[in-house]
Amino acid sequence: MLANPACAGSKIGVSDQRTYIWWLFLCMMAVLNMIVWSWALWIKADMSDFSLAHPILSGIYVLVCAFRSFYPRIDLERYCLFDTPLSSVVLGRTLATIAELCFSIQCSLLIYDLGILLDSSTIVYIAYAIVPIIIIAQTFCWYAALTLNHFWHGMEELAWVVMISLAAFCFMIGLTTLDGVYKALMTIGLFSCVGSAYIMLFIDIPMYFSRKDESQQSGIQYLTVEEGVQDALSRRVQTSDWKVWKKEALWITPYFTVGVWLSIGMMLINLNSVI
Repeated sequence: MLANPACAGSKIGVSDQRTYIWWLFLCMMAVLNMIVWSWALWIKADMSDFSLAHPILSGIYVLVCAFRSFYPRIDLERYCLFDTPLSSVVLGRTLATIAELCFSIQCSLLIYDLGILLDSSTIVYIAYAIVPIIIIAQTFCWYAALTLNHFWHGMEELAWVVMISLAAFCFMIGLTTLDGVYKALMTIGLFSCVGSAYIMLFIDIPMYFSRKDESQQSGIQYLTVEEGVQDALSRRVQTSDWKVWKKEALWITPYFTVGVWLSIGMMLINLNSVI
């Protein structure tokens, strides 16, 4: 059961109301996305190229994003909207790691298909590099969350930017080489890469490096990995203050909406059978 935001009664202020309105939007989108994924699976099952790989990978990603929408949290600061074991940093981060690896595998499969379609060994090699890059990104993310050092969140985002840039390069080649429906798909892929890179380079990374500087100025003591594990397992700070969630909403909202749509879209695409 989700915690009831009305439990605070009349003490909920304007700032809190904004947070809960945003949370309700995330919840509605999560339910909608699960319905859309089910519809896409029904369509995919009727296709001649039906395979369980993309549906399973996308299904995991959609479900984890839904879970994270229902129980939002900010890992490093240990903030959560609802003080419940389901808001555990370790649980949430573990599920997020699995989901993001699934998404990266989907991207790798899509780019591999593009490389085969274009008979490009370069694009195929890039496809093989996608998942290792994201494994590095996940390592940075865990290290940041456990040690409380925002610098490593910035490095995580930079790893994602590298992956996205490689994908954009592949889509650009496809855009200049292919025609018809393929060109439209390459355009969507390219715009998705540009949008994601923009958010990471101009919102996420500056935010994390700014927080690193603020933490150092306040004299924060970084934790060891062992200390961080114990802290992440036990500590949660419940808050519904919009000032806390506002900056996070800038990346959480597109991540749990557009990111999910891209995953579902990749589930439906087989570049080697597009007419």
